[in-house]
Amino acid sequence: MKNLFYIFVFVILSTSFNACNKDNSTNVWREANLNAYDAITKDANYQELRTKTGPSGVYYKVIQSGTGTEYPIQTSKVEVLYKGSYYDGTIFDAGTSQSNTPTEFLLSGTVRGFSFALQNMVVGDKWEIWVPYYLGYGDTDYYDPVTYQLSVKAYTTLVFEVELVGETQYP
Repeated sequence: MKNLFYIFVFVILSTSFNACNKDNSTNVWREANLNAYDAITKDANYQELRTKTGPSGVYYKVIQSGTGTEYPIQTSKVEVLYKGSYYDGTIFDAGTSQSNTPTEFLLSGTVRGFSFALQNMVVGDKWEIWVPYYLGYGDTDYYDPVTYQLSVKAYTTLVFEVELVGETQYP
């Protein structure tokens, strides 16, 4: 019985230590992302995307200006070429950047910061977009619904290179 007690205490303590290490790892990741995001906010090549109705905190740099005249709305279906990466350049979603074949999706089905940026682009625009964690996947890990693998860690600043190829507005 005494040995069982010691085993129980050992399991509790090791779980506590592992939780501390995990929290420390998360804190280090969060801090690195916040520092990278903070650096972008001070970089003259990037500007904050500001409108009267959208969230604040999305920064972008124009790579190429488009010739379109209409802006997508929240219910639009868009065609984009894109690549998603972390602040350090590690790609978490190769998207369509290598195949050069656009992908289609409804804006309402994407993370808030990405959707907001696309609603301020016209066809032909190509931007680099920085989305802070609170307009991305937030403070929880995101797991791929198909593979159940960790796709994006909590507190991740998302960096997208995106080109708006086409869009269709729905009422």
